[in-house]
Parts: sequence; C-alpha cells; structure tokens
Amino acid sequence: MTNKNRGSKFSEHLTQSLREDDDLVFLHIKEALENPDLHEKNDYSYLIEAINDVAVARGKSELAQQSGISRQGLHKILIGKSAPSIQNITAILNAIGLKFSVEQIQTVITDSNPANVLDVAEYAVTLMPRSSTYMKLQKIVYYAQVESLMHFSRPLFKEKICAWQGGPVVRELFDKHKGCKQMSSFALGDISKLSLEQKTCVNWAIEKYCLLDGDTLSHLTHLEDPWKSARSNRGNNNEITIQSMVDYYSKLPKYSDLEEQDISAH
Repeated sequence: MTNKNRGSKFSEHLTQSLREDDDLVFLHIKEALENPDLHEKNDYSYLIEAINDVAVARGKSELAQQSGISRQGLHKILIGKSAPSIQNITAILNAIGLKFSVEQIQTVITDSNPANVLDVAEYAVTLMPRSSTYMKLQKIVYYAQVESLMHFSRPLFKEKICAWQGGPVVRELFDKHKGCKQMSSFALGDISKLSLEQKTCVNWAIEKYCLLDGDTLSHLTHLEDPWKSARSNRGNNNEITIQSMVDYYSKLPKYSDLEEQDISAH
C-alpha cells in the first residue's frame, strides 16, 4: 500500500482514500506492521510513514488531541525526529480507531539486543563539546542508560556500571580512555551499530545533562540512591544494579511524562 516513490497524483488519491475508507486505513497500517524490512536495524520508518499518511488524511491536530500526545511531540514522531515508545504508538493507533496488541507493535519498534557501551560512548562524544572530560562522558553514558530504562524498560547497553569514588563508571569504557582526562580524537566504538532508539536515549541524556561539567555530574550522582547504595560497602567493583536505577529514577517527576523528545540528526 505504501509507496516511498509515490507521485503527487498517487499521494492525493491515497489521502482521499484514507480519509473515506476505514478498512483501507486498517490495511495500510497492518501492511506496515507486517513489512519484513522493519526487523532489520530497528528501522520502523515504514510504520511511521503509514501513520503519517493517515494523519494527513484525517487531521494531525485531532490525532494529537485524541492520542493525548502534544502536537509538537506527534510532529516529531511523524517526521522521524523522535523515537516513539510502544505506549505512544499504541495511543496513536487507538486514536485512529485501530486495535493492535502490544506484542504486534513490539516486534516492529523494539530492538531487544543491548548495545555495546563503547558504541554508545562514541555516539555521545560526537554530541559533546570538545573540551569535555572522560569523567563527564562516563556520567552521560550512565544517564543514557537511565533514559533507556525509563522510556523503553530495557538496558541501553549490557556492560556493568560500578560505583567508583568519582561516581558511576563502566570499566570497559574506562579501560579505553585510561590515562586521559580530556576527550581525545581516538575512536571508542562504532556508531553505525546503534539503532534510532539507542541514539535517542543518548540524545535525551545530552539534552538534560550536557551543560554540566564532569565534577558537577559526579556530585549529582553522589546525591542519588543508586550510587549511594552501591557505594555503601566501598570498593570500585560494587555494581549499580539495573533494579536500583529503575526503583529510584521511576519515582522522580521528570520521568512521569513519556512525551517524545527531539533527537539530533546524527
């Protein structure tokens, strides 16, 4: 149904048809959910395009109101500048009048494989000021893990986070920059291995914390329960567990709103 190389006449015909035919809307979205290309690299742009087709035909403002998502948030999703959560995709489809199971949607927009922390760090470096320190990078990586847990209910990367004296540290990343204070030009990982969702989590962390320097971020983590609990026994090998992060950060007001946020073009 969807044609990425559509001409203007086809677009007009599709818009008119989607405006008038509820069955066609269902088939249009169903085709996008079942498209086999969606399962590679977590690329669900085909589904977003199909939803956008319906939104154009039936009114984006009305869709935003009915789904409970802000117009700005919906706009970012539809133009591909925001990675939507399963909750928001479900809300949008319900607002259109379609019922799909969470499992059906999850197979399309979920990448169940955690990233490598070095790939995550490499992407973060491209978004941070050159004057940043590796201490700051460690904290940005930590908060990117938090973002993934809060928005997508799964870890961003698989490596353990330890409660060091200076705050949360991932040993595998530390081993790469050991002996260096300021961020250097050497590569840490491979950005191309990250999905849109994984990049989005890094962008959220950058958006919230990049204006703070490494020392300030270290102090901030010292005030929060996950580091304090893990550090209570001293030693650099004490893990800040995923569960402790979920328990603490899920109770903070800033994580109660799952509205989509902007991501960079990287």
